[in-house]
Amino acid sequence: MSPFRFPALIESADLLMRPPEPRDAQALFDEMLGDVATTRHLSFRRHTTLDETLAFIDDSAQGWRSGELIRWVLEDRASGRLTGMIELRPHPPRVEVGVMISRRGGARRRRAGLHALRKLLAWMLAQPPILRIYAYCAVDGDAHSSMEKLGFTLEAKLTNYECRPNLGVLAGDSYLYAMTRPLQALDDTPATRWLAEYAALEADLEPGDIDAVSDALVHAQEPRIAAS
Repeated sequence: MSPFRFPALIESADLLMRPPEPRDAQALFDEMLGDVATTRHLSFRRHTTLDETLAFIDDSAQGWRSGELIRWVLEDRASGRLTGMIELRPHPPRVEVGVMISRRGGARRRRAGLHALRKLLAWMLAQPPILRIYAYCAVDGDAHSSMEKLGFTLEAKLTNYECRPNLGVLAGDSYLYAMTRPLQALDDTPATRWLAEYAALEADLEPGDIDAVSDALVHAQEPRIAAS
C-alpha cells in the first residue's frame, strides 16, 4: 500500500475531479472508453461492452483503497458531462501520470482538462515525497503536443515500447516525458560528514576490507559499561 495519499475531490470553477462511480459507466463508455477516436492511440483495447467499463470502475475503486492506482473523472460543471480522466500510479519518489480527454468534448472542455492537470502537477511536485512525474505518449498520436506546455521535458524516444491494440499494432514507439524537482542537499552535520567520509573510504576498499571495516565499526559502537 502506498503511504502517499491524494485528495479524492478536487474542484475548480469549470470542473469537478472525483473518483469514477458505477453510475458513470454509460457516460464513460460513450465519451471515452468505448469511443474510437479517444482510444485510438492508447495501450489498452477499446471497450466494446458496458461490463468492461463497470470492471474498470471497480478496478479504480480498489486502486483508491490501496493507494496504488488513482483515477479521477473530469466532470464539466455546466453540463454534467464527463470530459476526461486522469490516472496516477504513485511509487514515491516518482509518479506516473496518464490522461484521457474525450475527443467528443470540444476544444473548450479539453482546455479545461489540461488546466486542471497543470494545477495537479504543480501540487504534486510541491509534496515532499514526490521528486519525479513522468508520462508516455504515442509518437504518432497528438497528446505529446501538449506535454511541453504542461512543463514536461522530453527525455527519450522509446522504440516498440507499447502495444497499440486499437490500431492493430503489436508495438508502437513512445515518447518519455518527465518533470522533476531537485533533491535538496542534506544539512552539513557531523553525521553527514561521517557518512561522506565512510562512502569515500568504502569506494577504495576491496570487498574483504569492507567487511573488516564494517565489523570494526560495529564493535566500536557496542556499548561499554565501566566496572565499578
